[in-house]
Amino acid sequence: MTNVELRIKGKYASLSDAEKTAADYFLKHPLDVINLPVSILAENSKVSSAAWIRFCKSIGFAGLKDLRHHLFDDQNRDIQKPGKETEAVFSDLNEGGSSQQILHTVAALTEKAVMDTEKILQPEAFEKAAKAIQKADSVRMFGMGASSLVAEDFYHKLLRIGISAVFSKDSHIQLGYSSTLTDKSVAVFISDKGQTQEVLQALQEAQKHGCTIIGITRYSESLLSKDCDILLYTSSPEAYMRSGAMSSRIAQLMVVDILFTIIASANYEKIRQPLENSYRICQKHRMTDKKL
Repeated sequence: MTNVELRIKGKYASLSDAEKTAADYFLKHPLDVINLPVSILAENSKVSSAAWIRFCKSIGFAGLKDLRHHLFDDQNRDIQKPGKETEAVFSDLNEGGSSQQILHTVAALTEKAVMDTEKILQPEAFEKAAKAIQKADSVRMFGMGASSLVAEDFYHKLLRIGISAVFSKDSHIQLGYSSTLTDKSVAVFISDKGQTQEVLQALQEAQKHGCTIIGITRYSESLLSKDCDILLYTSSPEAYMRSGAMSSRIAQLMVVDILFTIIASANYEKIRQPLENSYRICQKHRMTDKKL
C-alpha cells in the first residue's frame, strides 16, 4: 500500500461527500490520477475539479501536482522492491489456527506496521519534536493501556540521557502533573486512535498552560490529533475486539525509538557520559559466570 493510499484511508471518515467520491475514484484508478488532467478526472468521477483539489489538500498535499509527485515516488519504490508483498489477514483472536500460522500472521502484521508507518513519517516533524524536548525543562508522558507501555519506555530512555522526564501509569497522577505544566514544558500524548478519555482530559488541561504538545497517534482525524502542536503519525493493521494492541504498539515504539535516537545523535557528546553512567551502575546487577 502506498503512502498516498495510507493517507486516504486514515483521513477518509473526515472527508466531505464530494471528496470521498474523489477518494473512491483514486483508490480504483490510481494510474488515471497520474496520467489524466484534472478536468478529465472530474468528468470521470462526477465531481468538480475544485473537489479534487480540496481532496488533495484534505489528505495533506499542496494540490494535485504534489499528490502525483508522491504517488509516482511511492510506485517507483514498490517496483524496485524484490519479491511480492504478502498480505496477512487477521481480524481478531479466534479459536484454532496452528502455531505456524499464528507465527506467520503476527510476524507479517508487525512488519506491515513498521513499513506502513515508515511511509507516512515526516522527518521535519521529528526534528521539531526533538528540538522542543531538548529545550524543555520537563517532559511529561501521557498514555493509558498499551500506550502507557510506550510512554514508559520513552520515559526510561529520556532519563538515561539526563532529560527531566515524568511518567506514571495512574490516570489520576497523570491528571495531576498535567495541571502543573508550564510554557517551558513538553507534554507527549500517546494514543492509537486518539479517543482515550483519560488522555483527552489531560490534554485539555495541558492546553491551559501553554506547553508544547506532541501527539503520537494513528494517521487520522481524531480528538487528539486536532489539538497537538506536533504530530508523529503511525499506521498499523489492528484487531479490535479481544487481542488488544499488537501492531499499533510496535508502530508507536518505532516512533519513540526514532525520536529518541534523533535527540541522542544531536547531543552525543553531552549524553555520552550519562549513558555510560547508567550502563555502569546497572551492569553491577548482571549475572556473570563468577556469580553462578
